[in-house]
Amino acid sequence: MNAPLQDSEFQRWASWLRSRGLAGLVRWLLEAGDPLRILGAQAFYFGQPFWGGQRLSSIAALLEDDAQAKAFAAFLEDSDS
Repeated sequence: MNAPLQDSEFQRWASWLRSRGLAGLVRWLLEAGDPLRILGAQAFYFGQPFWGGQRLSSIAALLEDDAQAKAFAAFLEDSDS
């Protein structure tokens, strides 16, 4: 199992998503798209050597881990409030 992500990484991702207007969509996908999260994780793992190395691996790990995905969705919701 992967190590839990730090709030600083959540904050960095949340800022990036908000700046592009994607925070709400990503929060919804994390909450409602359980089956799709696994497929998304695999896509990130596949793209890792081409587009982002460790960053994509971290995102894929978050998508695979139900507790981490829910924690990030809650973080997005709290940071939007």
